[in-house]
Amino acid sequence: MDIDGEVAEAWRPATPLSRLRELAAQAPGTARIVASRIGLPAELAEEVAVRAVAGGPDWFGVLRALAAHPATSAERLAELAAHPQESVRRVVAVHRATPKTALKALARDGSAAVRRALAGCEELPRKAAALLVTDTSAEVRLTLVRRIDARPEHLRALATDPDARVRRVVAALGHAGDADLTDPDPGVRRTAVTKRSAGELAPLLDAVAQDPDTRVRELMGRQCHNRTPAVLARLATDPEPCVRAAAAANAFTPVRQLTELAGDQSLAVLAAISQNTTAPPETLARLVDTITRSFGDGESIAHGQEQDVQRLTYAALEHPATPPESLRALHALGLWPYFHPGNAMDQPNWPADLLVEFGLTYCAGTVSGKAEVESFAAIDDARHTEPLGDVLAAMARSPIYYLRRAVANRHTPPEALAEFVRDPARAEDTGLLNDIAKNPATPVEILLAWAEAGVRQYGMLKNPALPEPVLAAIAAGTDASDAAQARAMLEVRALRAGTETSC
Repeated sequence: MDIDGEVAEAWRPATPLSRLRELAAQAPGTARIVASRIGLPAELAEEVAVRAVAGGPDWFGVLRALAAHPATSAERLAELAAHPQESVRRVVAVHRATPKTALKALARDGSAAVRRALAGCEELPRKAAALLVTDTSAEVRLTLVRRIDARPEHLRALATDPDARVRRVVAALGHAGDADLTDPDPGVRRTAVTKRSAGELAPLLDAVAQDPDTRVRELMGRQCHNRTPAVLARLATDPEPCVRAAAAANAFTPVRQLTELAGDQSLAVLAAISQNTTAPPETLARLVDTITRSFGDGESIAHGQEQDVQRLTYAALEHPATPPESLRALHALGLWPYFHPGNAMDQPNWPADLLVEFGLTYCAGTVSGKAEVESFAAIDDARHTEPLGDVLAAMARSPIYYLRRAVANRHTPPEALAEFVRDPARAEDTGLLNDIAKNPATPVEILLAWAEAGVRQYGMLKNPALPEPVLAAIAAGTDASDAAQARAMLEVRALRAGTETSC
C-alpha cells in the first residue's frame, strides 16, 4: 500500500486496533496520526510513546501528539515534562493529567514559551502559580493575570508589576487598591477610572479630575463617573474640547457652566449640550444663539463640518427644553435640510402659529371625507381670527390625525388636553396620549394618575417640566429603568436647587 493509503487507513475510524499498531510502528508520519486519534486506547498510546521516546528527533511530532492526548498516562506525561524538546514540554504544560509535581517543575522551565503555556493551563496548582507571579517574562505574568480564576493574592502582588499591561489588567479586575489612580501609566489610570462607580470615585474626584492625561479627565466628566457639580464646573473650563464636551453632556453639571459652554467654539461641546436632556431653556437659548451667530449665514461652516452642523441643528430642534422663540429662529435658518413639519407636531415647544402652519401644510394633501374637509377649513379660517389657544384646542378635537397631534404642544390649553384624555374614544390612541404625557401643559392630576398606575412613563420622562410628585411616583415604580431615570432627575433638581449658586 502506498503512503497516501496508509495515511487514510490511519485516520479511518473503522481501522482495527491490530492494524493501527502496525501503522504506528512503520514511520513517524503514520505514528503521529495514530497518536492523534480520538478514542486511542491507553495501551496503544503507551506503546507508541515508548517507540517515540527511543526514536529521536523525527518522532518529536508523535510525542507532541501524545502529550496532548487524553489517553496518555500521568507517568508518561511526567517523563515528557523533562523532554529536551521545548514544543513537547509546552504541550505537557496544558495537559489535564500532568502531575502537580511536574507542573511545578515546568514553572521553573528555561523556556518562557513553556512557562507561558503553563500560566494559561486549565488547572494551575497554587504553588506553580505562586512561582509564576515573579516570572522574569512579562508575557508569562500577563497570561497569569488574565486567568479567569486568578487568585486575589496574586493579583495584588502584580499590582506593582513593572509591565504596564499587567497593571492595567489588575486595575480592571479591581485588585490594585487606589494605587492604580496614581500609576505612572495613563492607561492604568484610565482603566482605574472606568472600573470604578461614581460612588467609589467620589472621595477622589478632586485629585483625579486634575490628572495630566486628557483621556482621564474626559472620563471624569462623564455622568457614570462624576455627579459632583463643583468638580464638573472645573472640568467645564478644561482647555481640551473633549473634556468640556464630557462635562457638557453630564446631567449634574451646574446650569451656569452649561450655559457658558453653550457659547463654546467646539462643535463637539455644542453637540453634547444639545443631547443633554437636563439642559434648561436658558442654556438651549444660548446654544441656538451660538448656532445662529456661528453658522447662520451658511458660509461659516468649514469644509467637512456640514453634517456635524446639521446634526447639531436637528438635536436643538428636537430638544424638549428649547424655548419657542429659539425654535423659531433656528427654523428660519434652514440649516437642517430635512426638516419635517410632521415631526414638529409632536414636540412641545414650537410657537403656536408655526405649529398650526405645520399641521395644515402637512395634511393639506391628505384630507378626505366631509368631516375632515370641514374641520380643515374651519381651523384654517380660525387661525386668522381666533386666539391661537382656541385654534390648538380645535385641532385637538379634529378628526384629522395630524392636527390632533397638537396635543403635544405646550400652548394647547390644559382643559383641551384633559378633555382628550377623558374621552373614552381616545383610549386606544396610544401615540397621542404619550404626546400628552410629555407636554408641560398637561394637568398634574392626569400625570400623577398615570405615574401611580405605572403607565406612560416613557412619555412623561421626556417632559422637562414634569412635576416632582410625578417623578417621585415613577421613582417608586416597578420598572427599574424608568425608576432609575426618575431618581436621577430628582437628584439633579435637588442639586441645582441646593448647590447651584455656589458653583
